Amino acid sequence: MTKPLAQIKSIRINGFIQRGDIIIGGIFPIHSRKTYLDISFSEQPDVLHCETFEFSFFERFLAMLFGIEEIQRNQNILPNITLGFRVFDSCTTVSGALEGTLRLLSGHETAVPNYFCDMSSSVKVIIGDAFSLTSVPMAKLLGVYRYPQISYSASVMVLSDKNQFPSFLRTIPSDLFQSVGLAHLMLYFGWTWVGLLTDSSDYGQQGSQVMKEELIKAGACIAFSKTMPTVYIDNKIQYLTEMIQKSSTNVIAIYAVDFNIHPIMEELVRNNVTGKVWIASDAWTDSPLFVNKKYFKTFQGTLGFMMRRGEMSGFMEFIHRLYPFRDPENIFLKMFWETVFDCKLHFPETNETITKQIKQPQICTGDERLQSTSMNFFNLEHLRFTYNVYNAIYAVVHALHNLTVCKTGEGPFINNTCTTINDFKPWQIPQSRCSDSCPAGYRKATQPGQPICCFICIMCSQGEISNQSDSTFCLKCPSDQWPNVKQDKCVMKQLEYLSYTEPLGGTLTIVPIFMALTAINAFAIFVKSHNTPVVKANNRELSYVLLISLVLCFLCSLIFIGQPTNLTCMLRQVIFSITFTFSVSCVLAKTVVVVIAFNASKPNSSLKNYAGPRLPKSLVTLCILIQVIICTNWLIICPPFQDKNTTSVTGKIIIECNEGSSTAFWCMLSYMGLLATISLAVAFLSRNLPDSFNEAKYITFSMLIFVSVWMSFIPAYLSTRGKYMVAVEVFAILSSGAALLVCIFIPKCYIILLRPEMNTRDYLMGRGRKLSKIFYVKKTRMGRTKPGSPVQKDGALTEPQNSVFSEAETAAIIDALRIHHWVLLGRNCQTLQQLVATVNNVGLRDKSYEQVRHCATVLIHNARQGAAAVARDHAGTDGGPATQAPLSATEEFLTNLGSATAYQEAITTFFVEVDGTDSTAEEHPDKAPVGITLIL
Repeated sequence: MTKPLAQIKSIRINGFIQRGDIIIGGIFPIHSRKTYLDISFSEQPDVLHCETFEFSFFERFLAMLFGIEEIQRNQNILPNITLGFRVFDSCTTVSGALEGTLRLLSGHETAVPNYFCDMSSSVKVIIGDAFSLTSVPMAKLLGVYRYPQISYSASVMVLSDKNQFPSFLRTIPSDLFQSVGLAHLMLYFGWTWVGLLTDSSDYGQQGSQVMKEELIKAGACIAFSKTMPTVYIDNKIQYLTEMIQKSSTNVIAIYAVDFNIHPIMEELVRNNVTGKVWIASDAWTDSPLFVNKKYFKTFQGTLGFMMRRGEMSGFMEFIHRLYPFRDPENIFLKMFWETVFDCKLHFPETNETITKQIKQPQICTGDERLQSTSMNFFNLEHLRFTYNVYNAIYAVVHALHNLTVCKTGEGPFINNTCTTINDFKPWQIPQSRCSDSCPAGYRKATQPGQPICCFICIMCSQGEISNQSDSTFCLKCPSDQWPNVKQDKCVMKQLEYLSYTEPLGGTLTIVPIFMALTAINAFAIFVKSHNTPVVKANNRELSYVLLISLVLCFLCSLIFIGQPTNLTCMLRQVIFSITFTFSVSCVLAKTVVVVIAFNASKPNSSLKNYAGPRLPKSLVTLCILIQVIICTNWLIICPPFQDKNTTSVTGKIIIECNEGSSTAFWCMLSYMGLLATISLAVAFLSRNLPDSFNEAKYITFSMLIFVSVWMSFIPAYLSTRGKYMVAVEVFAILSSGAALLVCIFIPKCYIILLRPEMNTRDYLMGRGRKLSKIFYVKKTRMGRTKPGSPVQKDGALTEPQNSVFSEAETAAIIDALRIHHWVLLGRNCQTLQQLVATVNNVGLRDKSYEQVRHCATVLIHNARQGAAAVARDHAGTDGGPATQAPLSATEEFLTNLGSATAYQEAITTFFVEVDGTDSTAEEHPDKAPVGITLIL
């Protein structure tokens, strides 16, 4: 046969009910259990029995009955409504309190959770329990159902938390005030060396912790702080007793319930421990457990706090009117009667004689008079917790009364509605208070001229919390933490930086990679087409270097993304500044080369000495070297480093790079801006230079975007914080780099890939001009001209008879054209035939004859005036063949030619066409004088 499973034995509690329209519940520890238990852990402990009748708690039960009776006699409160009650004895145990609570909720004699067996006997509010130990589990259970619970003596601080205990109320202050007061009491007497004893309940642990903190804050020292065992253990009690005896402290504070400290007090008395000052909490200050004379010597000089007392007029008379036979259902009155008169109460039947029923002595009938006793079991002159019960009853009744006088539209419920007294739910009982309780996250602030119970709730300031209801002050969170939404606890701040995983960071990662690949593709196209006119015409070496620097610029932005470290903080601004200086200096060099190329050909120009590949290389090297010096000094003197910014953004820790020296940072940017501004200015001034290969217009536009981006970067950078500040700088890097790539290289890549017919020398020499004039060049014999050729005579245009240049004149014209327009005509035009062949390839364009007539005539006339001087310089001393015109002859020719602007206009806007070759010239080319005839 199998043995039955072990079962936990429950306590058996007593209770009774008095019917009424509204039932008020009550839980009172009318009996106390054994103060401590001997548990061997080898066998199942006995059932807890309700042993000792507690007169003080029976007195509080009577206060509930007295209050209800007094209210029923008052016709101004709840008229025509009968109040009933249902009360259970918790026997000072958690199990007893919970069983009584469940029976009150269900309305049944047995505990049935979540079920209402008898609506007529279910309660609307519960008064109790006395101790925090039993009130806390009751409050958790009743909070689930939102049943109002009013305790008259449970003062533990945690019960003020409305999040955990939404329906708990009390008519006693929180232990917070008592704990602070006890600490200040000891400090007042100058006791700075104290010992602390506490029990393991919430009441003892929380109260002693606040007291301990207050003492330490004031500079006091704690000799010892010990927790007494809940279960009686002989060696533990002995250890604590010896510790107290041997301790040098003379002041010991005990924050505990009376029945928990009773075993150790017995041991202290047995060991004759004296000479100590005991500081008592209110739970054992006037406990009846220590009224015996044997405790007097040990507890002499004890100091403690007690609850304020109140007056209950007529309460003593109410007690004197009590008789068991008048209320036979009141089992607690029966127990009280038998205890007071030390008898067994028995009510005789109607036809039963007294002599028959008396079978033993000590039987009482219930007619005994309490006035005949000394009544020392009641302390009616100092009604403290009893008065709290009385107040609790009146608080409930006034709330119920408010329901009866509620007006529609002014009610306390949703949409200002009301409910009837016979059809309300327990959680609908309105509260009667001057100010609503302040939840966690708020603090109380008194109102001037108002009582202390009239206050306003102010939310804790930014960065502060309050973790309990009705807090009078808020606590500041540590620097790395921040209040949660409710501001009732501190949580770790969120780390913020520009991450690869977030959308913004991911976008700023993909874009630079795409731009870098685009620049690499452009570089590959230029290398593959390195011998084409488009690539050769614009200093291809500088173009290669610029493309490589742009790739580095795009990739350097990736260092700005991700969690910053000391290494990345030092590298990212330095790499960015050097690579961008590299790019801007390349653009500046290309612009300067274009300007020098067009101006070095002017007479007496000193820029000829700077023409060549050495200048751009030196310029780029110098510009980069200056930036390297700035960044090196920055890293040596005050390098950037990782910083955790806890103040800029609320609730976040920004992991950012501290630039170390803001002066160095702005010097770096200013230098780069200076180079960009110079490049923009030079490119703008040279944008109209006459040449198809001139990049100045593209460089002007790209540098205009570059400067605009970085000018707008400054206010945007200074007005943002956190990851967005980094994103602004990355955006500026990508935008300015993209401007250089798109404006300078994309048009050329377009010609190379999609318009190869435009990538020829012949096409590019005529591209971009407004071709509205015509040169007609013809090789002919001396004296043979084509009719209709105009000449200038006496300031007027006339038809010339002979428009023929000598060989020397022809050489001078070719030399001048080569110097002033070398890109168009090439560098190797040494003869008139080469000149004609080169220009002829350009093709014929729009013919505007009137403009051609004027410009061609001016050119020929001025050229004839300088022909003699040119011929002298070009002719040999022995009449030999002419050589290339020296510089002096060319300068003289150009001077006599007239305005340089007019000349440039002429030679850059006219097309030349070969009309044919004379047969005589073909037969005798050495004798045939070659000339230029201008015709229409």
